[in-house]
Amino acid sequence: MEEIHPFESFYSENATVLIIGSFPCFNGSDYGDWYYGGSGKNYFWQILSEIYKTPTNTLDQKKQLCMLHNISLTDILYKIERRQNNCSDSNLKIIEFNKAGIEKCLTKNLKKILFTSKFVEKYFKKLFPDNLIPTYTLPSPSPTANRAIARMENYQKLRTESLTISTYAYRVIQFKQALQ
Repeated sequence: MEEIHPFESFYSENATVLIIGSFPCFNGSDYGDWYYGGSGKNYFWQILSEIYKTPTNTLDQKKQLCMLHNISLTDILYKIERRQNNCSDSNLKIIEFNKAGIEKCLTKNLKKILFTSKFVEKYFKKLFPDNLIPTYTLPSPSPTANRAIARMENYQKLRTESLTISTYAYRVIQFKQALQ
């Protein structure tokens, strides 16, 4: 069954950071109240809440955090089909990219573009090969990425040096560095 992205791109002319995800997770009944919320397990808002010391329990709090910290949000995909009943990027059959939504967010004030996975980075670079804005790929905020993160050399090094204690803490460190 085809799914069309349920949310409009969230952008501001003043945004200095654009965060691009893949496609919202459908939890069996809905997509959540906004980006990165459908499964109820994604760490995205928890990470931003921790970094900015701001609650993100409601839709209004999430939007306020983005506006206050000049963050725009969108996803790389506009229309998809799921091969199986899960939220994994590898499960998505791409029908249509969200090029118009991304273009809307590529404002003159942007200083960096953050991707929530290598999947997103790969398709962004295909869609926008001439992009000159610095880009950074974050560890996925999805809990399904825990095993992949645990195998990362950088994560293992930080664990050995006692600079991080969990894959979640590693994500916080990586997001914080990218958002500075």
